[in-house]
Amino acid sequence: MITIHLDERDPALLTVSFPADPIGNDLIRQVPGRRWSYSRKAWVVPNSRETVVKIGQLFGKEYCRFDEAVVRLYKPTATVAEIERATNPAWPPPSKRTTDSHRLPFRYMPPRREYDRHPVIMALSEALKVGNYSFKTFKNYKQALITLIRYVGNKPIEQVTKTQYQKYLLFLIEKKQLSSGTLNVHINAWKFYCEKVLQREKEFYDVPYPRQPQKLPTVYSVDEVKAIFKATTSLKYRTLFQVVYGTGLRLSEVAHLRLTDLDRNRHLITVCSGKGRKDRVVMLTNKLDIILAEYLTRYKPKRFLFEEVQTGEPIANRAIQQVYSDAVRFAGITKKGGIHSLRHSFATHLLESGMDIRNIQALLGHENILTTMRYTHVTTDRISTFKSPLDDL
Repeated sequence: MITIHLDERDPALLTVSFPADPIGNDLIRQVPGRRWSYSRKAWVVPNSRETVVKIGQLFGKEYCRFDEAVVRLYKPTATVAEIERATNPAWPPPSKRTTDSHRLPFRYMPPRREYDRHPVIMALSEALKVGNYSFKTFKNYKQALITLIRYVGNKPIEQVTKTQYQKYLLFLIEKKQLSSGTLNVHINAWKFYCEKVLQREKEFYDVPYPRQPQKLPTVYSVDEVKAIFKATTSLKYRTLFQVVYGTGLRLSEVAHLRLTDLDRNRHLITVCSGKGRKDRVVMLTNKLDIILAEYLTRYKPKRFLFEEVQTGEPIANRAIQQVYSDAVRFAGITKKGGIHSLRHSFATHLLESGMDIRNIQALLGHENILTTMRYTHVTTDRISTFKSPLDDL
């Protein structure tokens, strides 16, 4: 899919970006006046109706995603549904799907695979369902045990000893080059299977966890946050980003916000079934309420706050991440980090403003205060005032 948006530096240009693809490069070269911009790392073309039509003809409209500003520029009478189709097109395109009758629903369940019928995976699945674990935990634990089953071959994994499992961990580190976080998922899956399914004592499979690097979260300055909002031309996505920064919600939490979760009279937002299936409440400030009022007036969602017009399902996380990545690049920000950095910035800026760390813990939904305390290492209000020994030379 290619993205067409107004150029931030020159309003007479459009910026066209798509993944590295020699076919795409050959097609874009047929657009008159096109050139490659090394600073933008994208193609720039003249901002004209003829250019937009030409791109649609070359690539196919179903493969193009237009920013809202482009749509409103060349089709001022576009309805909300038309803008939604242009800014968030169905993927994969209808012509590339197995069935053209309808778009697959958001919670589409793929067909059963080979290891779904394996006794170990079936026993694991039943235990996770009884424990009411999340779909993400189910997927991660299942994949971890499938990797172990492939590693041991015909040998039943019930016969794997602690020493053998530690050698397996070395295999994951040296051959698979898994990160410490992914390695912990494999250990947790094995511990869960031994304890909940095989009913073994904890001492039998207790494996020391690998040390994880202590990395500081990416935090934007206030000016950088403003630049990201300004670079987001779509009202829907700009509002979504402002909700994340204004409340500290996670990506999955803001994507699944329902209209019924907004209590505009009490100025509260209820986060239902957040991480760990925990509910919590965050603030709905007056400024955020005004922003949401403008958004609701234009888009009129029916169930979810940020939903796809065609299906009524929440916007896909990948679509949000892609638009956010584009906005950060257009804003000229070089810091590494995804949309979760807005959540980090929310917590850090609250801490710098003097809010008690216990209140920040409650707003973020952290179970352990130590998780919240890492933001004390990135606050700049005091660090910038420290005196260096160099000053005394």
